[in-house]
Amino acid sequence: MGEMRIKRSVLMGIIGLLLVTNLITLVWNWSSGKIGTPEVVASVGGESVTREDWLYALEQQHGKEELRALVNQKVIDHLAKKYDISVSDKEVEQEYYLIQSVYDAYDEENLEDEETLKKQIKSELLLEELITKDVQVPEKELKKFYTKNEDQYSISKMYRLKQLKVAGRTEAEQVLEELDAGSNFEALAMERSTDEQSAHLGGDLGYVPLDGDILSSTAKSEIEPLSPGEWTAPIQQDSGYVIYYLDDILKERHFSFKDVKSQIRRQIALEQVETPLKPESFWDEVNVEWFYGKQE
Repeated sequence: MGEMRIKRSVLMGIIGLLLVTNLITLVWNWSSGKIGTPEVVASVGGESVTREDWLYALEQQHGKEELRALVNQKVIDHLAKKYDISVSDKEVEQEYYLIQSVYDAYDEENLEDEETLKKQIKSELLLEELITKDVQVPEKELKKFYTKNEDQYSISKMYRLKQLKVAGRTEAEQVLEELDAGSNFEALAMERSTDEQSAHLGGDLGYVPLDGDILSSTAKSEIEPLSPGEWTAPIQQDSGYVIYYLDDILKERHFSFKDVKSQIRRQIALEQVETPLKPESFWDEVNVEWFYGKQE
């Protein structure tokens, strides 16, 4: 259901913004001490690197984008209030659910807490509403679009899985014994899994549907009856054995026309406007002035 899901570029943009924001916030908190003797944070060959050196380098590398993010949020909030535009909690929850259903392990490694991500989702939806506020899309066209693409507004039951792959049956049985004894699956996967893509993530595969061709029929039959927190017996796969761990389940869900009406309107309307989908498009309207001079 590609049209329904939040754009991959938007998701990666949210991840990038969260990473920069958290980095600057962390360093800012650490730098709140009294000014005095320069604090040494590292040394190389007897030469010191002070906190001031560190903060200056961070400002040079990330300061502009962090300030841009703060300004852009203010721009969105200001204009949403000016034009009486809002986004419901239900819409935000819906987008968050959709992100959960499509994220991969890399996303999970970089995404922040639920509350922070939902704030970023809300900002993205408000921006889309601002960009398309003057575009009228007839109800008939919205319903026609929904009817034509209704199959894309259903999400299959999704299983959030972790995997641990080893070379032989004997080692797989040893892993099972350790799990039964209380060992942590994620820690074991990081230590013993031979799968290079998932091992460093604790075996995390993200959310996977059982009605696709990602998993073998044997794996599907072993995973389906599991409850979160349980794992499969070793399953022979290629030249090794895999143990799957079920972390979470997203229930199957179908979105009605009412559920997605606003999303469809934005999607159709965005195709009719030439304004770039970014807050900077409104900087002149709200007379933004900032430390870095004229907006590029």
